[in-house]
Amino acid sequence: METKIIKFNKGRIISLIFMALLFVIASIFIISQPIKIPSPLKYLAGVLGILFFGAIFISMVLKLAGNKPAIIIDDKGITDNASAVSAGLIEWSDILGVEITSVNNQLFISIYVKNPEKYMQNTGLFKKWMMKMNQSIQGTNINIPKTTLGDDFDELYKLLVLELQLRSGNKIA
Repeated sequence: METKIIKFNKGRIISLIFMALLFVIASIFIISQPIKIPSPLKYLAGVLGILFFGAIFISMVLKLAGNKPAIIIDDKGITDNASAVSAGLIEWSDILGVEITSVNNQLFISIYVKNPEKYMQNTGLFKKWMMKMNQSIQGTNINIPKTTLGDDFDELYKLLVLELQLRSGNKIA
């Protein structure tokens, strides 16, 4: 198989950085302003917002500044670097199937694997927590977001379906 590389959509990454920064600022505002919300709840919401959106901000800045492609498809499998909770190398032999899913009007390519816990090993607490959240919401902890890929999203999905069909021995009409 010829190696296929899909790059980040830099414009969308910049938009995500801007939105994450706005949410961090909003979270700081929640903590610092006299809003009529019980104090512990206000601080909890603000701190969680700063941590969550701050992590997304940092992750997207690193992706924009780095030179790693979003996705690499080769004979070994799919190397996912597309999000803050990227799975890394997903070997073909581990993949059970793929489908396009939607959460809050955001599209993802969800990759179902034999052993989801394998992809949470050797990750930090935040990433592990996010992957578990993805698992409970989408049925898998490996989800490639359209927001970071742009127009290559549909091409990637078709390529993954075709490659899985070929590897499973299914004939394609």
